[in-house]
Amino acid sequence: ETFADRLAALQSRLQSEPGNTLILFQLGNLCYHQGAANNPKAVILAEDYFRRLLTIDANDAMARVRYGSVLTMKARDALWPLTQLSYVKAGNREMDKAVNLAPKDEQVRFARAVNNFHMPDIMGREQIVQEDLAWLWQQAQLAETKLNVGQQQTIALYYGQTLQKQNKLNEAIQTWRAGLDLAPKSEDAVSLKELLKQHKSGYRKTSR
Repeated sequence: ETFADRLAALQSRLQSEPGNTLILFQLGNLCYHQGAANNPKAVILAEDYFRRLLTIDANDAMARVRYGSVLTMKARDALWPLTQLSYVKAGNREMDKAVNLAPKDEQVRFARAVNNFHMPDIMGREQIVQEDLAWLWQQAQLAETKLNVGQQQTIALYYGQTLQKQNKLNEAIQTWRAGLDLAPKSEDAVSLKELLKQHKSGYRKTSR
């Protein structure tokens, strides 16, 4: 089923139930992921669906963090530096509001952390990223964690890199090892293996 097919099916459902926040979220999320794959038109659609949802329920933290991320995608697609900066700042404000609404929601914190991890230091998000990833890594290691294995490995990858930037290489290596051991043969494990190979003193092959 193509993006266009799924979009049309959801849009048809929304026509029958224009105030259905679940359908609005599904539409926004569908377009969000398509927008992340460099589809500017999908970004515009995602912005509209999430904005409409938030008009109905301003306290939907997941919708708000996605909306903020969509605004940073608009920055990616904008031509002028000042416009780009404006969208990024607006997106960050929305993501911060989302985390304030649900500070213990792993998915909300994960969405902000992954988005902000890739921002240049000049945006002043480094401390927020460090705090998000440190908290997320704690959650990832809980037996009842709500994070899937792919998310756990992404957290391990990024958190280890923040530790490395703080000159805490031993802690970084331990984090990368733990992340790798979660699923040594997954696609997400590839980057962890590469980082561990760069620091061979801390790398051990796993037999799993």
